[in-house]
Amino acid sequence: MEKKYNIRPIRVEDYSTLIEWWESYEHVDVPSSDILPNGGLGGLVIEIDGKMIAAAYVYLTNSAMGYIDFLVSDPSYKSPSKYKMLLELMEACTALALHQGCRIVWAMTTYQIMADIASEMGHDVLDDKHMIIYTHQLTDKKLKQKQYGKKKKTLEQ
Repeated sequence: MEKKYNIRPIRVEDYSTLIEWWESYEHVDVPSSDILPNGGLGGLVIEIDGKMIAAAYVYLTNSAMGYIDFLVSDPSYKSPSKYKMLLELMEACTALALHQGCRIVWAMTTYQIMADIASEMGHDVLDDKHMIIYTHQLTDKKLKQKQYGKKKKTLEQ
């Protein structure tokens, strides 16, 4: 029997699960709800057979551009169709942004397989490698990880 999937808005009760998923990935910081759209509710989840497997957030701006970010998936979900399901979720996020008036919607990934599947689905994928400048308030975790020595680094240094 083929698995059926459902895409729906993120609910308040989903957020604790999303936090667990983010925490399971060592290279990912857990975003606080105040930097997520609509206080952590501005996105979509995909469920298979009633079990949530991934979520993504849709940022709508004061322009005709939207951005999809903070895609996170259940680390225990190991189906061969996982990446295709993630792209189905991205398609739904794109449709949401277009419905809200966006003309351009973009996302980034560090996973080549996501870029390959997106390309197969007809999306424009830039082959250029870009440097991301991500400015943000350091968390306590990051402050402990960064070793600047005894002298605090400043922009002038």
